[in-house]
Amino acid sequence: MQRTLIEDLKPGVTIAQDVHNSNGIMLAPRGAVFGAELIKRAENNGIKEIFIEDEEQAEQSAIISFQKSLNVDNIICENTKIQAQKQIRKTMLKFNSIGKIQFDRINSMIDNIIEQLFSKKDIVLTLSRLRSIDNYTYEHSLNVCVLSLILGIDLNMDKQTLKILGMGSIMHDVGKLLVPEDILKKPSRLTGMEFEEIKKHTDYGYAILLNSNISEEAAAIALNHHEKYDGSGYNNKLSGEGIPVLSRIVAVADVYDAMSNDRVYKKRMQPNLVYKEIACQSGRHFDASIIEKFIRHLSIYPVGTGVILNTNHKGVVIAQNNFLPESPIIRVFKKDFRSSKYVGVDINLSQTKHLHIKGTF
Repeated sequence: MQRTLIEDLKPGVTIAQDVHNSNGIMLAPRGAVFGAELIKRAENNGIKEIFIEDEEQAEQSAIISFQKSLNVDNIICENTKIQAQKQIRKTMLKFNSIGKIQFDRINSMIDNIIEQLFSKKDIVLTLSRLRSIDNYTYEHSLNVCVLSLILGIDLNMDKQTLKILGMGSIMHDVGKLLVPEDILKKPSRLTGMEFEEIKKHTDYGYAILLNSNISEEAAAIALNHHEKYDGSGYNNKLSGEGIPVLSRIVAVADVYDAMSNDRVYKKRMQPNLVYKEIACQSGRHFDASIIEKFIRHLSIYPVGTGVILNTNHKGVVIAQNNFLPESPIIRVFKKDFRSSKYVGVDINLSQTKHLHIKGTF
């Protein structure tokens, strides 16, 4: 941010602070681009100087404005997402008063989600969603359900099996209702005893669901979703085909969504790093046949991702290259010195030999 005299301003600069006249009336908000007419209005109101963004800030403003303008398709419609999160919250809060889960509305909600997913083809997951940490449990539950159902559909499961998968996945963390909240929301590393308490949520969840007259197959998802393919998970050290297939699916969806979003104790990972971590755990923590299906739906650099090139230019991903996922089409913002504005230039990284992505933001 730099202080600049009105007489030295050129059209196209971006305002770094709100501009008010002597009566407190706002003439221009922060982020507005000064044009000739606005400069004249400021002069007429006796404004002698303003704060404008420096080059880096102006570039960042152009990028953020463009990211907000992108229309990224939702996997399920926004109204379904909002209503589902509310219903999950109500269902879990009601458990505290009656000791059982009531599934009628959850059942119809899962039917709706399954129908929406069947209407989509070649779903590619995006990481553009932002979430409140306070609502993490409810949003995470829905995301894991949707991700699991995408995998179930890809594995050609029938609708009855998908219903079981949907119910078990959306309730996979229900056992956390019985874990002390100070442990669940602890912002630092857990002690050994605290982690042992956390691990009990799988047994708690299994018992809650069976007590609520859910099918054993669905309840087993809550019990087994932290088991690992190599036998290093918890609580029963199951391995390989000994882990029910529905639990193996939810294990992948659970870890993917957790790594992709902010949690109380850990910031989200960048999309390319999530992709790499998931792929690297194939055959170890996760069933390789499920990972093979899952990564077909992942994008290394989803639309809307901010990227940094080896030239240090910043850009935003606007489209994918299916055969070269590490080289998407991006929009880089460069200053037009005639107008002083930052304008977008589209670059297909698959068609350039000297440009590549070195980082994300």
